Amino acid sequence: MTIKTTLARIGTIAATGAALAVLGSGSAFAGTNGQQLRFYDTQGDTYSIRVAGWNHADEYTTACFNTPVKDNYIGGWWWKGNLHWVGYSGAGCSGEVTVGEKQDYVEPNQADNWWFIHS
Repeated sequence: MTIKTTLARIGTIAATGAALAVLGSGSAFAGTNGQQLRFYDTQGDTYSIRVAGWNHADEYTTACFNTPVKDNYIGGWWWKGNLHWVGYSGAGCSGEVTVGEKQDYVEPNQADNWWFIHS
């Protein structure tokens, strides 16, 4: 076996292993087992939101997201079920509360992978 053939086989094995790791990690995919959030700031005064709820792995989690524009796509976090969130006037969930605690129910399965919430 040549070095070139050996390297090609190692590359194939590594790629297969990476694909299996992603598929077996319990991640959510578009429209299945959770949704990413799309926050629309109707008032124009909310620069961050603190979100608490269940993620795709059935773990209760809380996170703060900056929302610097009116229409914010918060990707990489997958939510489902009951969701609670609060809006803040400053970045990093600082400053005054601009939106008191709201509760939404995030449908785990839908055709799109963005769940719309607004102030």
